[in-house]
Amino acid sequence: MKQSALNLLTEMNMSAHETLGEYCLISAPKVSLPNGQSCVPQHFFGYNHSLESVESILKNICFSKHYPIFCAEDGQGIFIQVGIIGRENYQKNIPDRASKIVYGRKWRVEPNLPTSEIIQTVFLAIQKAREHEIRELLTFRSAKSKKISTPFNCHHDLPLMAQCYGMFDSSNDKDTDVFCAQSVQAIFDLLRFDQTRIECVDVTHRHNGQILVDILFTCPDEHQSPDFTELHGIESTLILKKNNVNELIFKVMDALIELSNNYVEEHFTFNGFARFSRNNCIQSIGEFSINTRLIDDNQINATGKKLISEHNGSVDESRAPVIKLEQQKQRLSQNFQGITLLEGFLPKGFQIDA
Repeated sequence: MKQSALNLLTEMNMSAHETLGEYCLISAPKVSLPNGQSCVPQHFFGYNHSLESVESILKNICFSKHYPIFCAEDGQGIFIQVGIIGRENYQKNIPDRASKIVYGRKWRVEPNLPTSEIIQTVFLAIQKAREHEIRELLTFRSAKSKKISTPFNCHHDLPLMAQCYGMFDSSNDKDTDVFCAQSVQAIFDLLRFDQTRIECVDVTHRHNGQILVDILFTCPDEHQSPDFTELHGIESTLILKKNNVNELIFKVMDALIELSNNYVEEHFTFNGFARFSRNNCIQSIGEFSINTRLIDDNQINATGKKLISEHNGSVDESRAPVIKLEQQKQRLSQNFQGITLLEGFLPKGFQIDA
C-alpha cells in the first residue's frame, strides 16, 4: 500500500489502546459491550509489533514458573520460545535428579500478527512443549530384551525409518482374544510415565465392539515432581476401537496428551483471564462474537470500507512466501493444476500455467 494511503488509514491512539504495536484504523466502528464499555473490535486494528510490544504481551501471560516464556530477535525477525525447567528425561531411574532447562522450537512472530494470535501462539507453544516432554517420558520395556525404549519420542530418524517402513506395519497384528483387567495390566506393567505407574481399574466391552478401559495414574509421594502434577492420582477412560496392544498403548499416549492440554487450558491466563478454560460459557462467547464481529454496514462509510479492505489485502499479500527454487516451483505446480480461478495472493515468483 502507498505510504499516503497508509497515513490516511491509521491513527495512533495509545491513550485508548494501551497495548504497544497496535493502531486503530480510521473509520473503524465502535461497539457497545454488555458491561457498558465500548471498544473497537480487533479486526479493525492494524499491527506493527516489535520486540518491546511482544514483551508487553508476555508480561501479562501466566502459566507456570517451570515454563518461562522468552521473546527474542534474530536476523529473521522476532520469535517466541518456551523454556522447560525440569528433571532430565533420560535419567528416570534417578527420582531426585537435578533440574535443568531446555528450550522448545522457535515460533516466529510477524510484525502484523494480531495481538490475540500472539497470545494463542504462546498457548500452543506451551502445549506442544509439554507434549514433547510427555513423548519422551512414556517408556516401554521390551518383553524380549527387558531394555527400555521411548517409542513415542520425537527424535527418531524419520528418513531412515521411511527406508525400513515394512518393519513397522501393524496391519497384520492379530487382536487378542478378549481384553480383561489382568491382560491389560500385564501390558501396563511394561509402561512407565517417569515415576508414574499406570493401573487398570476396569475393562468394559460395549455392544458396538468398542472397549472402555478405566485407568489410574499413581506415583509414590516421595517420587512426585512438579513436572506433570495433573497426573497424580488421576483416573481416565480409554476408548479402544480394537482389542490389540498397539491400540491400547496409543490410547494411553492420547490420554496423557489430552490431560496435559486440558491442564494448560485451565491454567493459562492473559490478564488473569483463562481464555481457553472449559468453564467459559460457549453461548456467552458466541454472543460476544456476534456483538464484536457482525457490524452493521451503515457504521462504516465507503471510504473506510475501501481503506480497510486495502489494508487487509496488504497484510494477506505480505504473508505470501517467496519461491526461489525451480524444483520447488515444479513440486508446487501440482497443487494448482486444474485451478482456473483463485482468490488471494499466489506465492511470489510462482505462476499458474494457463
